[in-house]
Amino acid sequence: MLIISELRRRNVIRVAMAYVAVAWLVVQVLDTLAPLFGINDDVARIIVIVLGIGLIPALIFAWVFEWTPDGLKRDSEADHSAPGTRRAAKRLDQVIISILAIAVIYFAFDKFVLDPARDVDLATEAAEKGRDEALLDSFGDHSIAVMPFSDLSANQDQEYFSDGIAEEIINLLSRIRNLRVIARSSAFSFKGQKLAASVIAERLRVRYIMEGSVRRAGDRLRITATMIDASSDTQLWSENFDRDFGDIFAIQDEIAGEVVDRLEMQISGKLPVAKHVDPESYALYLQAKHLMTLGSDEGTVEADRLIGEAVALDPNNVEAWLLYTNVDYVKHYLGIWTLDEAIAHSREVTRIALGLDPSNPRALIVQRQLEQGSLDTWEGELASVAFALGLLPTDPATNARAASTLSILGFPELAIEYFDYVLAKDPMCVPCLRGYMFTLMQKGDLDGAMAANRRYVALTGGSGTYTRGILQLLQGDAVAALETIEMSGVPPFVLMQGRALAYRDLGRIEDYEAELAVLEAALDNEEFDAHMLRPEDFLAGLYSWVGRKDEAFAILDELIDPPNSWGPVRWTTDALFVPLHNDPRWEALLTKEGIGPEQIESFELEKLFPGPGLVPLK
Repeated sequence: MLIISELRRRNVIRVAMAYVAVAWLVVQVLDTLAPLFGINDDVARIIVIVLGIGLIPALIFAWVFEWTPDGLKRDSEADHSAPGTRRAAKRLDQVIISILAIAVIYFAFDKFVLDPARDVDLATEAAEKGRDEALLDSFGDHSIAVMPFSDLSANQDQEYFSDGIAEEIINLLSRIRNLRVIARSSAFSFKGQKLAASVIAERLRVRYIMEGSVRRAGDRLRITATMIDASSDTQLWSENFDRDFGDIFAIQDEIAGEVVDRLEMQISGKLPVAKHVDPESYALYLQAKHLMTLGSDEGTVEADRLIGEAVALDPNNVEAWLLYTNVDYVKHYLGIWTLDEAIAHSREVTRIALGLDPSNPRALIVQRQLEQGSLDTWEGELASVAFALGLLPTDPATNARAASTLSILGFPELAIEYFDYVLAKDPMCVPCLRGYMFTLMQKGDLDGAMAANRRYVALTGGSGTYTRGILQLLQGDAVAALETIEMSGVPPFVLMQGRALAYRDLGRIEDYEAELAVLEAALDNEEFDAHMLRPEDFLAGLYSWVGRKDEAFAILDELIDPPNSWGPVRWTTDALFVPLHNDPRWEALLTKEGIGPEQIESFELEKLFPGPGLVPLK
């Protein structure tokens, strides 16, 4: 009893109560705001640990010191009989009561306001997880992620080669139909992160992880490959391949064979094998391919030169010839070539590739795109996508293309099936997740779109914040929408659209009209051309949302002139244009674009797109 009395006299119990209440409030607020500001679980965990540890020094401080009318003093030096000291203790009681009152108010707010919203999120995530589980179960335990191989060369200048080897193994394994292989973009997103195989496997939702390293010294090559069963965190298989550089393709075949053997898989047909070309030509091709992924002007020019060397060294290097088609597109984008020049060269290199390998799926797909109007008409594009699916029904990129096309055509339900399939194989695919988010918005599933937005923002480190603001606006929370839009960091005219939308919904008409006037004036401002976005799109979306349909249709109609010119495809998936959908002019606009109801019916989509992973009916 004496110790309890002493604790009370020294205000230790009061301080403990106040500290716990404040810490609880901090944790609750952190839990609410963490998703908004992109605070991950590791940061939140550190904050909670610090708060827990901080209780001990707080109690020690309360035991040793006391607040008196003369300021802070050691307990042994304080006059406990002074009236001021007793008043200080009462003030501390009042502070504690205030903190507890705030905690109770927040608890009520959390229980009756925030909890229902969280329940919706949980239900949405559960439904999404259910779809994922059904798709993943179809593969059973046959799932693997091939991580980027380490460059162990003496000068650490062979990264392009070690990455290329890993990517080629991914491509080889991906040709096995009943094996779920994580796509390069997702597997390589962990590059440079020192994470345990079990952690990576959990995030990618696979059972097996393959790691490796590459060391090249002149004509000698050492490749180490290790396969890990992440469910038990045990090494299933590991081998060193010390060979001549010319044996690179045989090594890839052996690694793929080991994977099939270890998984005890039954495959139809023969095991896929790598196509053999001159090893040095292959190395040049890998270096050029790596440069293309960097997205720089200089890298593109250098890649062009390296491809030339690769095909000069081995004219039978089909993949090097086909890499030219990527370079051609970028050279047109950079203004080095006209579109006609880029198309003409792509046709020529594709002709050469098909002459060497008539059944090469990528060459056939590019040929179909170039020869059958897929760059000019929706009918040609649909035929091209269906053709690509027929050749590569399990390829993530091909299925993502199908998903985007279906979304644009106004079939979000079917598009989501394809997006689900792609994200199961490529869960870190940022463009895929972005398309998935907008398709859910198009479908009217705002809660699902918000859940996808959280994943998207977490992957990109903040990109997608503006879309979150638009989602909040669509959900009727204009206050939160304005705050989110303000911190989104989007180009000026996009920000103008968001502000104007929020101001109008908030009833701030003068602010709305001011933003609208600036956005309208921006149409003739060349400064905005650098953003590769059109102010007209955003002004039309704003007009649509606020009920000025005539102005919205006038802009869209002008943007689609001439017909079938691949006009503003973005508006068909933009939720801000939903108010236009019941207007007869909307159907006329779709028809002018080439995707009106009668036109789409003639495409026979059920034959072209039977479902992800399936070959279209002929």
